[in-house]
Amino acid sequence: MEEGKVAIRARQRFVRISASKAQLVARMIRGQGATEALHALMLLPHKAARSYARLLKQAIGNAVNDYDLNESDLIVAEAVAEQGPTFKRYRPRARGRVYPIRKRTAHLSVTLTTREGG
Repeated sequence: MEEGKVAIRARQRFVRISASKAQLVARMIRGQGATEALHALMLLPHKAARSYARLLKQAIGNAVNDYDLNESDLIVAEAVAEQGPTFKRYRPRARGRVYPIRKRTAHLSVTLTTREGG
């Protein structure tokens, strides 16, 4: 990050989706303009797209209200999905055995910056 640039971060933790599935959506919006990324997320059928859309709206709101930045000047500098804790559950199977179920979680984060011209 260059000096003098403002970085607006928003983070959502313990989202009930695996980090690898969320990373696919994060890769799609990285480097786009904030409003273009938000429109793209609205059209995606992925579960992670809804979480990232909510997170992006929060980051845009923080930038506009706290830093008096223009919404059209914002770009998505970083979109990351890190692995969170895994909830371990068990399912009964035949002959007294159990089958482990891993309910994975992710920590999602979005970082916005301003364009070079802005």
